[in-house]
Amino acid sequence: MEQNFNYIRENYITEEELCNETGITKDELTVLIQNNLVPEASYVVTRNIKITSPLNDAFQNEITEKYFSKNCISLIRKNKALKDPSQYKEEFRQKFVQKLMEHSDKNFAYGNMFVNNIPESEKLNEAFESEWEAYCDGIYGICTLNATEEEIVKKEIAVKKLIQFNTKYSEKTLSGDELNELMKLNEEFNEVARKFAPYQRGVSSRGKYLDKILENNNLNHLVKKY
Repeated sequence: MEQNFNYIRENYITEEELCNETGITKDELTVLIQNNLVPEASYVVTRNIKITSPLNDAFQNEITEKYFSKNCISLIRKNKALKDPSQYKEEFRQKFVQKLMEHSDKNFAYGNMFVNNIPESEKLNEAFESEWEAYCDGIYGICTLNATEEEIVKKEIAVKKLIQFNTKYSEKTLSGDELNELMKLNEEFNEVARKFAPYQRGVSSRGKYLDKILENNNLNHLVKKY
């Protein structure tokens, strides 16, 4: 528990800290979240507190704290006065599509979306709506460093490239060129991806597609530590 809590405490901001930093109330934060102008908390930590004394008395209480990605500070400052909540989603979509189209490895992203480098409209809409929902749920506060449109696109592509690499090479000893390719993929993933809380690490994209193949090829020094 302590290692998990330390990771969350070091990398995220509590609801109270977020409100104090941005000058809004918790009720105002709730409204921003409901309007999809700020993502949900990425982690919720519940702790049981018990106090005893020599007087043979006791007090118990349960404390729940919500932890948000620190990029929510700038988001609140940007969006708290926005009159039309749909405007933010449209801006987010435009940047998402722009970053996807600009990426040199975009064909790795979101299945077989591209035909002659042009995305199929229906598949693009489905991909965006899925990513938007994950973003609003606070998932990209867990997965990426800053939960930006560019990082969402880059992580999608980095993960798909790692999956392909694992499919081709996980059962063999890597050659020098293949090791270099793996180290490049490691850099691309680390450019945008978080370490994940320790309890999540094994089942995360990092744990499944990067840590294991690095360890299997004596590249333990490249595995991100806490």
